[in-house]
Amino acid sequence: MKTTFITAIIILSATFAFSSCKSDGYIPAKNIVNAFNAKYPKAKQVEWEVKNTYQVAEFRLGFTEAEAWFDNNGNWMMTESDVSFRSLPAVIRNSFETGEYARWKVEDIDKLERAGMETVYIIEVELGEQEVDLHYLENGTLVKTVMDKENRGYLPETMPESAQQFIKQKYPQANVIEIDQEKGLLKIEIIDGRIKKDVVFNHQNVWVVTTWEVRQNEVPANVMNVLKTSAYANYRIDDIDYEERADGTNVYIFEMEQGNKEVYITINANNLEIISSAPKN
Repeated sequence: MKTTFITAIIILSATFAFSSCKSDGYIPAKNIVNAFNAKYPKAKQVEWEVKNTYQVAEFRLGFTEAEAWFDNNGNWMMTESDVSFRSLPAVIRNSFETGEYARWKVEDIDKLERAGMETVYIIEVELGEQEVDLHYLENGTLVKTVMDKENRGYLPETMPESAQQFIKQKYPQANVIEIDQEKGLLKIEIIDGRIKKDVVFNHQNVWVVTTWEVRQNEVPANVMNVLKTSAYANYRIDDIDYEERADGTNVYIFEMEQGNKEVYITINANNLEIISSAPKN
């Protein structure tokens, strides 16, 4: 037991040393310092450390505390800044104060800027034992709600060049707001107009599908007629997603309910056929 415990301590210490390294007076390579000074010429109280292979500068800009992340080539990747509620853009304050979490207590606010992505303001709110992170764009749009988030922390996000080029070609007006890797898939969240879409690529970075939520009044009448004349006509519509698929098929996916029964109905928007009906797991 003693040997196991000591081994665990050694492994834990090595892991910590790899993930974060900070010492008094540490200064990274000159190209990184120059890149930082060019981006933040008025920065004060600058301290450097290494996090997950990135060079990270903790600093003050006026009354704001922030940290900027650079790769080893001197490329700026991300800046996270502490923000007060009164310094938020007015449209974000208004959006929060008129939203469903207006009565919750604001615990913390971060401004997250990442290379090639939209700036996001993250408001952490609490109500009793509940904690929620609200992600807002600069125009006041609430794009994500994360429940009960623990160990808050952000890392620079990058996407393959092929995925970036695909999005530029297919959705030229879109802005990227989030990048996730999950189960071998790359999911890139974008804002296209005012619509939040998930653009999904496989492990070879080949586009698979783009999906987004739609309202019932946005569904074409001929698609709704297929649903109304189906065996599920008496079910209540709970949610609707629209998908653009790589094989050229466009579909509407209806989440339907009747009592304790829940089912997904997928309708091909091209030929108006029901592709599948599957119980909700």
